[in-house]
Amino acid sequence: MKSAALVVLAACSGAPSAGPVREADTPAAPSPTDAERHYTLWLGGARVGAAHETEAWSPAGLVLRRVEEIKFLRGDVPIAMTTTIEIAADRRLVPTRVTWTERSTTDTGGPGLRRGELLRDGRGWTLAIDDDGMGDQAAEAAPAPDAVPAELVPLLVRRDGAFAGPVFLPARGFVGGAGHVEAIAPGHLVAQIALDRGPTVEATIDLDADGAPARVVDGEGVIAMRATAAQARAALTPVDLIAATSIPLLGHRSDRLWLDGELALPAVPGQAAHPTPTGLELELSPRLPGDMPAGPLGTDRTREIAGLVARVQARISPDLGARAATPRTAASATAGDCTTFALAYAALASRLAIPTRVVTGLRIDGDRLVRHRWAISWTGRTWIAVDAAFGAAPAGGDLIGLAVHDADDAGLIAGEAALTRVRTAGWQ
Repeated sequence: MKSAALVVLAACSGAPSAGPVREADTPAAPSPTDAERHYTLWLGGARVGAAHETEAWSPAGLVLRRVEEIKFLRGDVPIAMTTTIEIAADRRLVPTRVTWTERSTTDTGGPGLRRGELLRDGRGWTLAIDDDGMGDQAAEAAPAPDAVPAELVPLLVRRDGAFAGPVFLPARGFVGGAGHVEAIAPGHLVAQIALDRGPTVEATIDLDADGAPARVVDGEGVIAMRATAAQARAALTPVDLIAATSIPLLGHRSDRLWLDGELALPAVPGQAAHPTPTGLELELSPRLPGDMPAGPLGTDRTREIAGLVARVQARISPDLGARAATPRTAASATAGDCTTFALAYAALASRLAIPTRVVTGLRIDGDRLVRHRWAISWTGRTWIAVDAAFGAAPAGGDLIGLAVHDADDAGLIAGEAALTRVRTAGWQ
């Protein structure tokens, strides 16, 4: 699955939510000065990278720059990613330009580059540069006219003492929603984004003595820790991200599993969940129909679905080091991981009017659970699980669905957030 830090709202001080920033009546920031911050980044208990933020002020306004550098292994494939987000705003902190660049390097896939740029004028945001396959979807990708990039919100809260309004995530296809930051205790904040095309995702923030974030835990389980420059620049040994984020299975194998965590599993085909005093007890089988709302009745298209899976498998080579696919690039991808297979299958099925959704969850891999993605499709008679990465239609028996969602950026964010809710698992 794709792994990248999800930047959600982080604040430097907390207060009750207020209205969104408006260009007409926002006061000038009092005596702004240049600033620099360093963070180390952690996932699954392992250090995976660092982030460096700078504020550069001038009479014209602010340039805020954040650079994240991440290194890890996927299996035996080393991967390095550098994501740069730069925001230009006037002295009232009204943003006028947002650019993001993602550079990735692997031993198998070589260098990759993705870029995007938004420009804002009196009419709102327009997409000026797109190297992420948006094409005709530029208008759909542009955020709301008064939306602000999430990375700018800490400065708005530091100045105003509160924030509530439309925001967007530059590094996640400019997906947006309604954001707010509120204090839950002195020095402790919760930041949320109610996505326009998905659920609410959130981050928790602990503040340092100077009011800057000391620790941020985002909805994908990435932890950013305030650090010195030397700590952030210290060399790290890349860890296998699949192993680091896997969940050990306790006990001896049986026909049932239990999961411990704040869980409400979707009723997708292939599984049946039963609450118990110790968590959720799971029955897994490709024969389980689930309880999804029925689609339109029609001719059974199971064989057609199997044919689409064969097409995806013939075109895409399994490669954990390949450039991460997005909902807009998966249809033409030729190599990738389980997310690439799931999104590519969903794109083909949608073109043929086969109702299809994507599932984010876990797969049984020996004595552990690993993160995985697959799809579910309506055959005309029933829903079935479809795991194109393993050529299975119907699939099931080794899959645990935690979130069912659309094949878009908001859905992928929601799926990643759901993965962090499982604490432990074992055999019944």
